[in-house]
Amino acid sequence: MKIIPTNSLVGAFVEDIDLSCPIESNETDELLSAWHKYGVLFFKNQNLDDAQQIAAASIFGEPAPYDFAPTTEGSKIVSKLVHEKGIFSGGSATWHSDATWLKEPPRASILQAIKLPNSGGDTLFACMSTAFDSLSSRTQNFVTGLTAVHHGGSKLGINMIAKKIPSDGVTHPVVRTHPSTGKKCIFVNRLFTQKINELSTQENEALLPMLCDLPLRPEIQFRFTWEEGDIAVWDNRSVQHYATPDYSEARIMHRVVLAGDPVE
Repeated sequence: MKIIPTNSLVGAFVEDIDLSCPIESNETDELLSAWHKYGVLFFKNQNLDDAQQIAAASIFGEPAPYDFAPTTEGSKIVSKLVHEKGIFSGGSATWHSDATWLKEPPRASILQAIKLPNSGGDTLFACMSTAFDSLSSRTQNFVTGLTAVHHGGSKLGINMIAKKIPSDGVTHPVVRTHPSTGKKCIFVNRLFTQKINELSTQENEALLPMLCDLPLRPEIQFRFTWEEGDIAVWDNRSVQHYATPDYSEARIMHRVVLAGDPVE
């Protein structure tokens, strides 16, 4: 097994590995270490069935049901994400971390390309610990300790009452500390973050967009061009992503999410 970093500050390719086969314990340790270091791991040409994708996800944590998206016919764990002609009903074409409107958002997403358009449909990833590090020390000190409201299930067409999701949103730190690396990561995004609690409306209008736009910096991004059978595993605690809506044919992806942990 080889782990090859991208030419960016986020992401690495894992070569000479077949995720359809059992993984040795030393390889599991190496994968977890690389995942924490690089934020996203890319596995080319895997072509896993549902059971194999769930088993691969188990390397990184506990696969969990995601009650807010349709699933494949053979699984209650694997979500089937179908986007026609670059139209994203859930806001994927906006920089975000997945489901931050939950009290414990998913730890990670394991996404596999099943059917792709002839062109387009790339996914961009951004390292949010590097985003925090890019701020001046005064700004770092100011935003650390602030909290923000996240809300957005309704944007995904979710019945918030039926799913027992707080209708007034959930509160998370603006800066979360990664439980494994100890790095501080910006944890607000344009899709789901509504306001910073401790600031006035005018102060929010000035600060929140600036923080939400940090993923736009090219130096902290990596753009991944999919091929069918590819898998990306990203850390939802330290990485944001953006799916480009630049295609005119169907794009079908299978996703497994991992159970979350407290946002601190």
